[in-house]
Amino acid sequence: MTSIRLKPAYLDLYPEFALACRRDAWCISHGNTTGFDEQQTRVWLDTLAREQPQGLLYLWHHDSPIGQLELAPAMARMDGSLGGYIYLLYLVPQWRGRGLGRWLLEQALQQIRAAGSTSAGLRYLPTNLAAEPFYLRQGWRKEGPVDEQGQLLVKDLIPLMPATLYANANANANAT
Repeated sequence: MTSIRLKPAYLDLYPEFALACRRDAWCISHGNTTGFDEQQTRVWLDTLAREQPQGLLYLWHHDSPIGQLELAPAMARMDGSLGGYIYLLYLVPQWRGRGLGRWLLEQALQQIRAAGSTSAGLRYLPTNLAAEPFYLRQGWRKEGPVDEQGQLLVKDLIPLMPATLYANANANANAT
């Protein structure tokens, strides 16, 4: 994957690509583009690019963008912990089914972990038939009921303690 890379999205250079990704993702989730608000989407993309420069990224293959990632790597929760959120994980149709979705998702999770978040969340609409099995295979779990925003999925990112550290910690606890 040396020819594949993530780079910040510069909306002044490729504004129509970001909009096209969002439009296609809407169509996949809703079955058509009815209700897709181009102006509202432009405002969202501009806000995300301005407020979270690493939160709006394009996936490039050589000199062409082939995907888009939108995320908030760290958001404060009520309990004081940090959680990341993935707003969009998108590949253009001809690049789907090649393992790049898993790779792009792992890149998102790496950024979320690096920001200090202990979990990640995302939503999908059940009408997006490919989304649920894809995310469940990657270890996400459903949280709560489906509502007008779709199904919330979460993934815990707290690393498990290696067995040797656990054994040492357990031995030390038993010795006292």
